[in-house]
Amino acid sequence: MWASCCRNEHGLRPWPSNEIVRTKYLLGMGIGRVSMRSFFDGKRRCPLLAVLIASMIVLSLPMTQAGAESRYNDWEVWTSAANAVLPAKRGKLGPFRMNIAAGAAATPEYLGSDTIASKPLPLLDVNYAGTLFLSTQQGVGWNMWRKRTSRAGPRITFDFGRNAADAPSLAGLPDIELGTEIGLFFESFVASWRFKGDIRKEIGGGHGGFLINGEAAWGSRWSKNASLILGMRTTFMDDTYAESYFGVAAANSTAGHATYTPTGGFRDVNAYVQLVYDFTQAIYVATELRGTTLMEQAADSPLAESDAFFTGSVMVGYRF
Repeated sequence: MWASCCRNEHGLRPWPSNEIVRTKYLLGMGIGRVSMRSFFDGKRRCPLLAVLIASMIVLSLPMTQAGAESRYNDWEVWTSAANAVLPAKRGKLGPFRMNIAAGAAATPEYLGSDTIASKPLPLLDVNYAGTLFLSTQQGVGWNMWRKRTSRAGPRITFDFGRNAADAPSLAGLPDIELGTEIGLFFESFVASWRFKGDIRKEIGGGHGGFLINGEAAWGSRWSKNASLILGMRTTFMDDTYAESYFGVAAANSTAGHATYTPTGGFRDVNAYVQLVYDFTQAIYVATELRGTTLMEQAADSPLAESDAFFTGSVMVGYRF
């Protein structure tokens, strides 16, 4: 169960004990009583092998090297595997908790592009006393409301915008500048499930829009050292965001795209699998494979060369 072990850096109890967990209904689909050990042939070496295979799959995706202007608008999503699991025993530490990691992601050049680019993926996550956090993955925030299995509060995040030089398909379109977003978040653990959500409004000269994100994930220890997480996430955008990222104004239609004025709605939905292997209490490798489908107005945009795509990431990190 997510809530059966030690508290994480936010003061929650997010992950199962080191025992191999049996679940009555795998993913809530009524598949029956499934043992994680029997499901994977009962071999303790399988989790590490699976992590290595997942890493090879990510690295084998057809990629081009991302240019200097490539942006990290989905940084929070791409690096989420590195913060998905904490070891069962952290020892007696001070008020600070840190998670440092580095890796690579295979992602579209921009949301909707049919060209996959490789991007370096750094992570720095600092937490103070389970109350304040500063993170390249989660932004800067305050756990204003915190209980045993839940937390919520305000935070500041950043949208890195989009440059017309990011991809040939964007030639002739205006740049979207770096923007600052303010918002609220929540996270709650219920048995083997984790639920997350946030709202954010851009206020600093970027897209100027409003986003709502919702996510649900199921997690379990696969073995003593490995954890498996399966989840889904969706994003809702307002009219302003839709026009900034998926619209084509009449003045820019000469760039080869038809004029398009989208309205708000669901931007995308995605499903993912994450594997995290702890070599020690501090050192780990985290891999993720995620499938995303653009929806409604985003999928209909002339900028959407592909409305369904896969992304992947591999990260090696150190917690202390």
